Amino acid sequence: MATGYTAQVSVSIASTMTKDTIPAVPGAGTELNSVSNDSYSESYSKAFAFGVGSGNAKGTFHGTWSCAAGSQVVFDLTATMSDALGDAISATEVKAVYIRNVSTTTGDLLEVLGDAAAVGQQVPFMLAATDAVQLGPGGAILIVSPIDGWAVAAGATDRIEVDNNQAGAIEFEIVIIYEHV
Repeated sequence: MATGYTAQVSVSIASTMTKDTIPAVPGAGTELNSVSNDSYSESYSKAFAFGVGSGNAKGTFHGTWSCAAGSQVVFDLTATMSDALGDAISATEVKAVYIRNVSTTTGDLLEVLGDAAAVGQQVPFMLAATDAVQLGPGGAILIVSPIDGWAVAAGATDRIEVDNNQAGAIEFEIVIIYEHV
């Protein structure tokens, strides 16, 4: 197992809306048009250090997968996967999950399943058994819980599942930041 670890999760959103307004009845000294705008900017960043507990993690699992038509890719976080250093993953808590649908084809939808959906062993980052997040082409989801995380227990809550109910294979990227024993 890794003896040192750092990770950084960051996201930012910025937007600007502009509207040209032409007065209904321009008069002497009145501008013929005016411009209104609204700007917004927000960012979030969380650094993880090596360890367990609040704000800590011990590993990152990442890669790009292809999900065949009408099937799913299941990531079992208790000893059936290996990290980039070749060590078996035996996660006890998930701190962050990032999934991006790489497809650029209209209609290529992926589903990220929630707590107990289908196989009944999902990491509980959604509230109900049938909850799912649908990711359209180019879409992404990032969920982060740096303090409490989501508990992982072998055979009970140890899977993250990505489903493809479409007619063709869809490629996606995944990153999972986790604690382990």
